[in-house]
Amino acid sequence: MNKSSTTFLIVILVLAAFTIACFLLPDQVTQTLRKGALEVFGPVLRAGEKPANFFSRVDTKLQTLDQAQAEVEQLKHQVADLTVENKILEDKSAENSRLREMLGFRDASPYRLRACRVLSREPGSWWTSVQVNVGWGDDPDLAKDQPVVSPRGVVGKTGEVSKYVTDVILMVNENCSITATVEGTHDQGIVKGQGNFEDVGQKVMMEYLPKNSEVAPGEFIVTSDISPNFPAGLKIGTVSEVPPLNNEYPTFGLYREAVIEPTANLNQLDELFIVLGPKQPAPEKAADKSGASSPAPNNAAADAAH
Repeated sequence: MNKSSTTFLIVILVLAAFTIACFLLPDQVTQTLRKGALEVFGPVLRAGEKPANFFSRVDTKLQTLDQAQAEVEQLKHQVADLTVENKILEDKSAENSRLREMLGFRDASPYRLRACRVLSREPGSWWTSVQVNVGWGDDPDLAKDQPVVSPRGVVGKTGEVSKYVTDVILMVNENCSITATVEGTHDQGIVKGQGNFEDVGQKVMMEYLPKNSEVAPGEFIVTSDISPNFPAGLKIGTVSEVPPLNNEYPTFGLYREAVIEPTANLNQLDELFIVLGPKQPAPEKAADKSGASSPAPNNAAADAAH
């Protein structure tokens, strides 16, 4: 038998003897032996307590981390929901501001305006035309080549008009031409789309300006009073560039050109107006201007009503 086995056997015998003694000896002696045993084995018991407390604390911390992770995930969902709600409120606020601007523009305009909303933009003509949600079934006065505007300025003109939908030819379309004047110099010319939105962006060209015109960047361009379809004074855009007089094709030095940036954002169109003509005076105002007095009430009819 080796030394370690002998030591283990001695420890077992001592513990057995101690256990038997605890049952056979008087209580006072037993308590004394128990106290001594606690003094001897106390450090061992405390040392064994530390790992147990450590693993208990680790388990508690893991539970706390799981709860914190769950709270973080919950907060992420709440933030996502609030972000969506905030975006909706921003869109509603922007729409409300836009509609207020539209109402103010309509009330202040001297023209009869038909409100409409953009329905679609065809991929093949994305930059040059849109379709709106009104037609001759909604208003018999709708017709081709009528001005289409927003509170910011001219957008284009009507194209084909069907019963429920109307095509709108935008200013950048090469088929859209508008007689216009420079507010600063009163020089007149033709604002015409170039049909190449991808190359020049949201810009149009004003052609046929006098060769000695002093048009300069920053000046406003408005519709002319000699335009066959557009009423005078509608905002078109501002001059962004005045190229040097060109003696070659296509102008041959006969007229000057200017690059115009529309005041209306043609890439963000929602609600628009179609200009149908001048506003008609209210019947009662027309009667006041003519000097005709309103007829006296019919007393017999009044009495019959009672």
